[in-house]
Amino acid sequence: MKSSPSNDKGRGETPNITTSWGRGASEYRPGLFTKQYFVEHGEACCADVYYALSQEIERLNKERIEIDEKPLRRPNYSSFARYFHWFVLLNLIEHVDRREPAIYDFLKPRQFYRLTAKGEAEEKAW
Repeated sequence: MKSSPSNDKGRGETPNITTSWGRGASEYRPGLFTKQYFVEHGEACCADVYYALSQEIERLNKERIEIDEKPLRRPNYSSFARYFHWFVLLNLIEHVDRREPAIYDFLKPRQFYRLTAKGEAEEKAW
């Protein structure tokens, strides 16, 4: 007779993890970082926030490599722009009248945003 597989494998062992599981539990997830960026800077465009997030993750990864930790992955710009779109739809950020020309002629002008009252008060949506 075959024995049934045991579901107790490794239950007593707790993995030694120094960071939270996944990007969703990280303080550097795009939503939390975006809110913090708007609180500090007031107005910004999507590219500015993405660049700041990329620089912060790069800085953290240098430290993590020194202590033999796995580097954090940053979102690509396309997925970060989708986050921004959802922040607008959820009324967490709003357009402001400020626009600047893009670096290249074939790109749209840079649209700036700011936090809404809901975005400042809301914690869970970020």
